[in-house]
Amino acid sequence: MFTAPRFIVVDDTLAHLKAILDTFQRLGCPCMGIHYDPKTELDRTHFRGVRGLFLDLNLIGGELGTDYRRQFAHIANILESNIHSDGGPFVLVIWTQHPQLRQQLVDYLDENLDADKPHARPLAVLDLDKARFINLESGALTADPALLRRAVDGAVTSNPQLAALMNWETDVLAATGATLSALLGLVPPVERVTNAFPAAINTVLSRLARASVGESNVAVDPRAAINYALSPILADRILNQEITDETRELWSQAVTRYADPALGNLSAEEAGQVNRMLHVALPGSETIRPTDWGAVVDFPQAQWTDQKLSGQMGITVGQFLGGELKIEANDRTRCLPCLVRIGAACDYAQHQSGPITYLLGVEIPESAARKKDRRGNPLKLPDSVWTSPVLMREGVADPYRLHVHATFGMTILPERCNGWNARYRLREQLLMQLVSRASAHMARPGIVEL
Repeated sequence: MFTAPRFIVVDDTLAHLKAILDTFQRLGCPCMGIHYDPKTELDRTHFRGVRGLFLDLNLIGGELGTDYRRQFAHIANILESNIHSDGGPFVLVIWTQHPQLRQQLVDYLDENLDADKPHARPLAVLDLDKARFINLESGALTADPALLRRAVDGAVTSNPQLAALMNWETDVLAATGATLSALLGLVPPVERVTNAFPAAINTVLSRLARASVGESNVAVDPRAAINYALSPILADRILNQEITDETRELWSQAVTRYADPALGNLSAEEAGQVNRMLHVALPGSETIRPTDWGAVVDFPQAQWTDQKLSGQMGITVGQFLGGELKIEANDRTRCLPCLVRIGAACDYAQHQSGPITYLLGVEIPESAARKKDRRGNPLKLPDSVWTSPVLMREGVADPYRLHVHATFGMTILPERCNGWNARYRLREQLLMQLVSRASAHMARPGIVEL
């Protein structure tokens, strides 16, 4: 319920910690302070949304000497143990009177941070001298708190790309607040009293949820139902925010290579990751039933045999993969069969009775060998086959495309789908492309040409 802190200060000297927190407080900037004790493990939940992490270079005490690798290793361990994998980018600020150590720390982190934990790597490492802001003996403030703001702002804005990302997150947070304000604006003024407010908000949310997914589907995942309703409002608020000339100039400095011929295109892996974020809802982010509109479910393994498939759809596995989808025999075992739930959106929202429709699909790796013609060109797929953009699976290096055949479908009663596994759900924009393609193919007229 509570927003993760964006700024965190970790210091082993309590007087220094209090002084730095007091500085942030006077700036009106929320900041979490952690008094560091080497004997006590840090609580990694505090770091799940950190954007600016302030660490003293020497948290483990003792004389620094000339070899700082012990301190660098300790900082690396803190980052690897506490930065959350989904936390997003952060800036590491090191308190030190020796600015030359910043580059040494950067080099150490580049060489020694766990390659399997890229999220623990800071976008930038900055250095600040505590003595500019506080008395190191007493901990008393010695400078205007605005000096710290200017120092941090100057360090961050020296990297326009980093500053632009931070600016974007701030804009999203502002848009989120504006969306919530607009939502509360639907509550009549007469009901904006302490005792009536919760029930009034419940009414607004219930109406939105019912309108977005249909009354019978709300109970499955009320949060997802509200997200469907509020996401377009939030997107509109983000896209249509008023921005200052300073912000506009910042983005013009941050994004400059779009016309560079040497930039090239996204790799298949990069494109697959982006498309997954844009077009695929995963079970971890929402509740997905096998009967949900757009759900991609495992094809029952017991049915994926020549005899069973032929009896159900009039085609063998080999004919489907080799004849329809043009996959060479050696790579057919790498293709994963599935069923994609389609149908009318209104039927799903209204929870109409009767069987529901699935189309037969296959996830085909990009590296799978395709049949070729005499000239060595890949054979053309039938017009009845819809192909998704390239996608990626979590933890699998080989990108794939979902191929769905409009000709081979099946209808089944919802209760018979119990126990089926939903891999993911195609989001509405991509799903509507599939539904439109399948509908156009099924409704194509037979024309006799002279």
